[in-house]
Amino acid sequence: MKFSLINEYLFLTLGNMLQLSHIPFVITIILYFIASIWSIGYIVKPRVFDKKVAKWTMMMGFFVHSGFIVFLGLESGSIPITNVYESFVSLLWCVFFVYINLDYLYKLPSLDTFLLPVVTALSIWALTFDSGDLLITVSLQNFWLIAHIIPIFVGYAAFTISFSLSIMYLTQQRQLKHKLFGSLFNKLPSLEGIDKMMWKTISFGFPLLTLGLVFGTFWVKTQNVLGEMWYLDYKVILGLATWLIYAALLHMRLIASFHGTKIACLTIVGFCLVLFTFIGTFFMGSKHAFQRVSEQTHTEVLNVQ
Repeated sequence: MKFSLINEYLFLTLGNMLQLSHIPFVITIILYFIASIWSIGYIVKPRVFDKKVAKWTMMMGFFVHSGFIVFLGLESGSIPITNVYESFVSLLWCVFFVYINLDYLYKLPSLDTFLLPVVTALSIWALTFDSGDLLITVSLQNFWLIAHIIPIFVGYAAFTISFSLSIMYLTQQRQLKHKLFGSLFNKLPSLEGIDKMMWKTISFGFPLLTLGLVFGTFWVKTQNVLGEMWYLDYKVILGLATWLIYAALLHMRLIASFHGTKIACLTIVGFCLVLFTFIGTFFMGSKHAFQRVSEQTHTEVLNVQ
């Protein structure tokens, strides 16, 4: 039974990859995967793997990804979140957009080694959600919806980067603890430097998460999307729980002066909650404006101006 479910999952993933409309995103995943291999290879065997290959392959993947986002946006006439798959694709684009800008500002050595595998794995996972059974059933032209989605996605992107920094921190800490002063140790920043970047990414993402939740409240109240008991929706509850986790992180850093391992571990917990809030709630029965409707009904909703 277990192997049957695994085979069914793999078949669904491969089936989605072979669809014509997915080709740009599949190309994106392949480029991200190659960049991941080269980036990790550069850390382990710098004489064999060229860092420039990883960088340029990643940028090529991002450009294809960006083109796919534009295509989806033109198709829907708004931000591409018409189904769970598009929402996932858009979130992953935000991750790289934020990373590229942060890397330009702060020069983050070797962060791509930890971020690329995460994004590649999530991209493959995203393909499994394009079964078309959960489609958005509210107008995408609503101001409060857009004001809710954009800050939330950019905030989640910052938390994805902080998660990768946490893994980097724990990896470098292990190198120091076991006195493994090899290529990996030399390629990673100092623990203090990684800790500061964790702080900056969380400080950047938290206000955006806060804005997104506030605007989301206006959206559900003005549009009556989730009914009178909207505050009992799983995604709403877990969204608040996520906010509390990152608020606790900031409090621990500012008031209690916590650093290092404790912050890194709590950041990992926060990111797991982000993923569960974003995707896991659909398995719990939360619709959050997504419903199982016919393509005709879905098209009619998207055409509402």
